[in-house]
Amino acid sequence: MAQISGRGWAFWCGALGFALGGFFDGILLHQILQWHHLLSLVPAIADLRTQVLWDGYFHALMYVIASVALYRLWKLNRSGNGRNILSPLLIGFGAWHVADAVLSHWLLGIHRIRPESSQPLFWDLLWLVVFGLLPMVAGGTLPASGPPRNIGRFWFLCCR
Repeated sequence: MAQISGRGWAFWCGALGFALGGFFDGILLHQILQWHHLLSLVPAIADLRTQVLWDGYFHALMYVIASVALYRLWKLNRSGNGRNILSPLLIGFGAWHVADAVLSHWLLGIHRIRPESSQPLFWDLLWLVVFGLLPMVAGGTLPASGPPRNIGRFWFLCCR
């Protein structure tokens, strides 16, 4: 059986964090708060049923990414070496929000955090910093292996 490589482990933990970031965005913003949908600003797709359908496709993609990442982490961890997943998970979570802001909000223009706001850029930037950059910085400051420092006895490890 192949030895766990730090790069493979970090990549798949990051992919899981990316999917969790997508779920967080979709569940909170699309469903609970209903601030926007995936294609809110696409003029040809104004029908709410179609918007919700595309939100569903988005969530299905996040399920695929999360499922593949979990499977790969399980396969990597079968050798019995538990590693800290919090750091790459936070980086992946933040990466989703950075990618979403840059691609969906600004380059493609398919939605914004609060499109009906008088200052949609404010909401985009606030979301980018709080749920994108801060988790990435926090993840980058945690050690790559072993339990994270400075959070007491509460840590996340992938174990058998």
